Amino acid sequence: MEDLKSFFRTHPLVSILPLLMLSAGVFYYISRHKSEESSGQAPKNFNFSRPAAPAAKSIPSPAAEEARSLSALDIQGSPEFKKQATRALKLIWLSDRDTFLFIKKYIYIIRNENKTGFYMDAGQPVAAISNAHAFRSAPWCAGIIAHQAFHSYYMFSTKKRKAGRIPPPPGSGSTPSLPIRLMDFDFTSLKTVLSIEAKASEFQIETLKNTGASPLEIKEVAKRRPRDFTTAHDGNYQLVVKQ
Repeated sequence: MEDLKSFFRTHPLVSILPLLMLSAGVFYYISRHKSEESSGQAPKNFNFSRPAAPAAKSIPSPAAEEARSLSALDIQGSPEFKKQATRALKLIWLSDRDTFLFIKKYIYIIRNENKTGFYMDAGQPVAAISNAHAFRSAPWCAGIIAHQAFHSYYMFSTKKRKAGRIPPPPGSGSTPSLPIRLMDFDFTSLKTVLSIEAKASEFQIETLKNTGASPLEIKEVAKRRPRDFTTAHDGNYQLVVKQ
C-alpha cells in the first residue's frame, strides 16, 4: 500500500490521466457539433424524408377574377365600342354576379353592328349592338346585352327540349352557318313573339336598375307598347308567323 502511494506521489500525472481523458472526450464532442452547426450542414442523422409544410394556396384577387371572366366574352368592334361594352359588363359583374354568369353562358360574342339584336353565327350566340344603343350610356348597353342573352336562353332552351342540344363552347370549331336573326324565326303565333319580347324586356329592366340606369331609361322600357321592339332592337324585321 505504501508502495502504491509512493508511486502516485512520484508520478502525479498518472493520477489525473482519467480526468484528462474524460475532459478531452467532452471537448471533442462539443467541438464536433459546433463545427456542423457553423458549417451550415445538417447532422448526418437528419431525417430528409420528413415532409415539408404544405405551401399556402394562392387565392386569386377579385380584380383578377373579374378580368378573367370579362375576357371570356369575345367583344368585336372599334376600341371605343370594346371599352364601352367592357364597362357595361363590369357594371353587371359588380351589381349581380348571377346575371353576369347567365349572360356569359348564353352570349359568346358581343359585336358592334348597324342593327341591334340577337342571332347565331357559326354556332355562336351573338349580341349585336348598334352605336345608338351602345353609347347611350353604359347601363343602357348593359341592359341591351342582358336582353339579347334572354333571347339566346329562350332559343337554346327550346332547342334543348326538342333535340337535347346545348350551346357549343366558344372556339369549338362549329360548322359555319349563315347568321339567323331572332325575328326571322318561325313562331307559332304573334302572341308567342310578344310574350318572349316582354320577358326579355323584364330582364332588361332588372339589369338597368341594378347597374344604375337613369329613371328615364328604366321608364322607357317599362312603359313600351307590346309591339314596340325599339327599346332593345333597331332596324326593320319581318315577323314570320305560322297560322
